[in-house]
Amino acid sequence: MNNLVLVGGLLGLAAIAGVPATTWLGTTRPQPLVSTDKALAATPAARLSEDDARHIAWRSGLDHIEEIMLSGERWEVAGRDRTGQEITLDIDAKDGRLLH
Repeated sequence: MNNLVLVGGLLGLAAIAGVPATTWLGTTRPQPLVSTDKALAATPAARLSEDDARHIAWRSGLDHIEEIMLSGERWEVAGRDRTGQEITLDIDAKDGRLLH
């Protein structure tokens, strides 16, 4: 019983100090090879999701999207407007600007 009290006390102190319980239980995860600051700096700029590109295309007059694909730094969207006319749009994948 004394061992359980000791472990419970250590886990309680660890929680107060902000140390995860897994550190005390011996199941810590390995540390990344690159510091988190460098890893964040190496990540590419945020891109618009496919869903974001669809919404931009709908706001730009497409009623029916037939094809959408990411090509480099742009979304290529093909579809039809209300009258059935074929329309293609290129949307900047970084900021959502129409490139035509």
